[in-house]
Amino acid sequence: MHVLKGHSTKPNGREAVAEATEGWSVQTTLDLILVFNSSEQDPHEVAAAFRERFGDTPFVGCTTAGEHLGDAHFTKALVCIGISSPGIRWAIAAAETLERFDEENARALSDQLFGQLGIQREEVNPQRQFCLLLVDGLSGKEEVLCPLMADALEGMPLVGGSAGDDLKFQRTYLYHGGMAHPSGAVFVLADSKMPFEVIKHQHYTTTTKRLVITKADVPARRVYEMDGVPAIQAYADAIGRPISAINDDVTLSNPLTFVCNDEIYVRSIARIEPDGSMVFFCAIEEGMVLSLGEHEDMTTALRRDVDGLAQRIKGADLLIGCNCILRALEATKLDKHPSLSKIFSDFAGNMIGFDTYGEQLNGLHINQTFVGVAIRGAEAAR
Repeated sequence: MHVLKGHSTKPNGREAVAEATEGWSVQTTLDLILVFNSSEQDPHEVAAAFRERFGDTPFVGCTTAGEHLGDAHFTKALVCIGISSPGIRWAIAAAETLERFDEENARALSDQLFGQLGIQREEVNPQRQFCLLLVDGLSGKEEVLCPLMADALEGMPLVGGSAGDDLKFQRTYLYHGGMAHPSGAVFVLADSKMPFEVIKHQHYTTTTKRLVITKADVPARRVYEMDGVPAIQAYADAIGRPISAINDDVTLSNPLTFVCNDEIYVRSIARIEPDGSMVFFCAIEEGMVLSLGEHEDMTTALRRDVDGLAQRIKGADLLIGCNCILRALEATKLDKHPSLSKIFSDFAGNMIGFDTYGEQLNGLHINQTFVGVAIRGAEAAR
């Protein structure tokens, strides 16, 4: 595997692409380009620049809430990599809209991905194939999309992130088909002779303090009551603070968690409404049992989990990551970005990623988590 990489902080989309790819050799045949950029760079200019510079080479990516490349974290930047990977075959398919996404749509998309690579459903091998997902981060449709696509992909790993727009919460864009698209989702299926591993990391554990959702607007991810009392009151009591002290910093540091199949998943609070209800960043439902999360040091927790990943895949050449914007905000507040980025760069020869409005892992949409795929350049028998 050969990887070209570059970044730019120029606000003009065309100039940013030109600077980021300036040193890329025209002699290298690229199989896939990944690009993540701030909403500061016009996405249509970015798409046009890649299309004009690289012709038919497919490029996939999205707008972000922050960007990662190598040992650095950026904001208001463009980062990109070009991948030349004889040992990996790539297929790309997209859903233009998610408004009425259903099982039939998921089946059609997976058929398209499998067909491009000549893979029969009965031949799917979760140790050989994985799928990257990028989705409109303002669609609110991740909970519908993820389980349907996870089923349609016949059990191969599905890893991804929700596109951002620098916390403006106005519009996000996805890159596929040589264009920038303001909605939908794009899937990149990899059929790899090279070993790969999926990582899921968060720096929260669960506690014994439990809260049960007793009244909610499920489609809106809005909880009105927990344990039969107003949601804000139940939450304030659980963390031992008065309601008047609950603000964004408090909810960021004290998320709620949900346990599924012995795995801990964070349920992050998006905002507190004036009526005392709480809106979450991902799925909730009445009867769901949530636990108060317990905070770990970000650097210590990441080093532990990446060390574990390194035991499973030694000498990773590429790490593609999706990092929750809430983790990025906390890292900024605590000045942790340099130490966190160094852990990634020490582990993998190349790293690219972005700060998301949500993360996807197989059939689940989650928050305050880092998910990714690490790929080793040397081929291995599967």
